[in-house]
Amino acid sequence: MIQARIQHGVVELNQPIPSEWEGQWVTITPADCDPPLEDLESHLAALDALGPMEYEPGEEQEIANALAELDRTSLAAMKALAGIER
Repeated sequence: MIQARIQHGVVELNQPIPSEWEGQWVTITPADCDPPLEDLESHLAALDALGPMEYEPGEEQEIANALAELDRTSLAAMKALAGIER
């Protein structure tokens, strides 16, 4: 993401534009606005039509274990960044 300011009808960038963006169209929106949610209601209706979430046997526990491991790993990383003993 690149931030910019509109000043007298001119876009002033705060950093260079990546070369891989060359030739692409971009959309400029005010920073205090959320991007538009196109057709949110139809997406929510399609999701609801799928019905309730169903897990395969043991899958729910596998997910819980993976999330717990991610919690432990990220906590250890944050403590290391903060210089806190484990």
